[in-house]
Amino acid sequence: MILAFTLAAAFLLVLGMSALLVVCEKGHERAWHWLRGLHKVRGFLLHPAFFYHPGHTWIMPQANGTVRIGIDDFGQRLLDGIRKVSLPPTGCRVIEGIAAIELDCGKRKARLLSPVNGVVTGVNERLTQESSPLARDPYGKGWLFTAKVSDQSYVRLPTGATAAEWLKRETDQLSLLLHKGLGLTAADGGELISKPPTMLSEDHWKALVTTFFHTTESEGEMRKE
Repeated sequence: MILAFTLAAAFLLVLGMSALLVVCEKGHERAWHWLRGLHKVRGFLLHPAFFYHPGHTWIMPQANGTVRIGIDDFGQRLLDGIRKVSLPPTGCRVIEGIAAIELDCGKRKARLLSPVNGVVTGVNERLTQESSPLARDPYGKGWLFTAKVSDQSYVRLPTGATAAEWLKRETDQLSLLLHKGLGLTAADGGELISKPPTMLSEDHWKALVTTFFHTTESEGEMRKE
């Protein structure tokens, strides 16, 4: 009897400690997001100070007249399983609305549009070795490239509360696409089907890439001049 009671108490203690660790991890994650200025919109992270292009890249103006560019949390989660990142070389001219980045997800690929007009001044070399920062820290260590812009047209893009409303509309569109195509639902909490690049059919993948990144795999070579 005493042995059974001891074992039960030990089990409850381990269970309690495990739950505490989970709570602590979640609390640490929330604190880290708060310190970075990140907000959650229907389960997806958003930095309210950045500008957001319709192709799910973000723009962060920098003090030296350049901008830093990356993929937003919504976009990188749609491309869960990125294996290789191809970035435009330094000195390359990028044009807003023209593909500048290619992301290899194994059997699937996706291209991202440049959100600005300008010349590439630097790239995140770390991503050519490993793509994990895209998932772990899309608004920080997972940045893609920097550019000296030739105009300020990007300031007309959504930012702050306007960006949050735009992201809500994107999540609604994603839910509709998944429900119509697969009979699945992307919940308001941002829960997606696991690894869309491998789970979706070719037609559904093309629909997803066209709808949210405004590109196709069959587009011409990315501009490299």
